[in-house]
Amino acid sequence: MPKKDEKIQDLQDEFSRIQEENKDIDVSKYLAKREDHLPDLGTIQIYDYDKDVDESKVQANEVLESMVDLYLGDYPDLVKHKYVQQKMKEDSKVYADTLFLQKMTKRNFLTQLRQVDNGDNSARMHEVVNQSVSQIRDNIKFSQTQRTEFEKFWKDMRKDLGLNELSESMEQKNQAVVEEENKGNIMDSRSLNEMIDKVIKGKT
Repeated sequence: MPKKDEKIQDLQDEFSRIQEENKDIDVSKYLAKREDHLPDLGTIQIYDYDKDVDESKVQANEVLESMVDLYLGDYPDLVKHKYVQQKMKEDSKVYADTLFLQKMTKRNFLTQLRQVDNGDNSARMHEVVNQSVSQIRDNIKFSQTQRTEFEKFWKDMRKDLGLNELSESMEQKNQAVVEEENKGNIMDSRSLNEMIDKVIKGKT
């Protein structure tokens, strides 16, 4: 029998012998149980990423809703328009992703700092930490730029729809009403409503 085949046969025989000798061993008694306390292993923490995702969505929704309310809040019917609602939802989703990435970058950075505190002072580790600092800085800048672009969009929408001029016109009409009242000529609510209708129809 060739030497190679002899070695294979010897290994198979040894494996069979070990199995035969230990066939009555109860392996379960050597395994840790749920009720066992293993302090030497430390506390295992599972990070809740879903929580961060949900919190980012809530935060983004609050920012976008307040932004839309700032620029279009004086026209509630317009805020309810399908396009406005869809655009607000899309912007909120994009901003939520940005916020989540910021959180993950910061979490990664803190993990790296803990590694340094635990003795990992290699040149490569310090290079990684510096890269993370740069990434956090870029994320902050991108987030600010993104918010500015969102604000510009909603501000331009108000301007494109002529809402600024309409608001100014209505303010002028209201001022005229106040002046008339100060003169002793009280304008009733019906006349005021007719005046507002004329302004709105003039802009449609």
